[in-house]
Amino acid sequence: MALEKLKGITAHLLDANLVAAEQLDSWMENGQLETASKSLGNGLRVCRQSYDAVIQIERYAGDPALLFALVTTWLMEHDSERVDLELPEPDVDIDVIDERVADVEITIRFTEDVDLVEDGSGPISYRGKRWAVAPVPVDEPDQVAVGDNKALPTDAPYVRD
Repeated sequence: MALEKLKGITAHLLDANLVAAEQLDSWMENGQLETASKSLGNGLRVCRQSYDAVIQIERYAGDPALLFALVTTWLMEHDSERVDLELPEPDVDIDVIDERVADVEITIRFTEDVDLVEDGSGPISYRGKRWAVAPVPVDEPDQVAVGDNKALPTDAPYVRD
């Protein structure tokens, strides 16, 4: 979903109560769309969006290590594909106001998929059907078997409890 990571990390930092809400702002810059056409079974991937999430904290007087730990642990937990996508590490720009206070700007490159699910009243018309932007549900099998000879232990069906 588009901009979900920006929304997520912003909410995470606001929930940490590092500063008053009016001191923290975030936005997207340098957006790019990569067209895709991939069937996902119960939906379609139509593009991948890459963008820089900019998080600006004004008059930050807290522990820089705490701020950096909050950002990096959120990334490790919610953006595990960063390494595979070879995304750059976050960039931090600090403007010192005085010995206790600084303005901090953190820029993080994100990549997110944009997926569609069929929806008869959806806003998108594509390939003769109506679609909506939404996470594609994944079907989980109740049973599987490796082969078709039930006499072999590897071919016995597995049934989920």
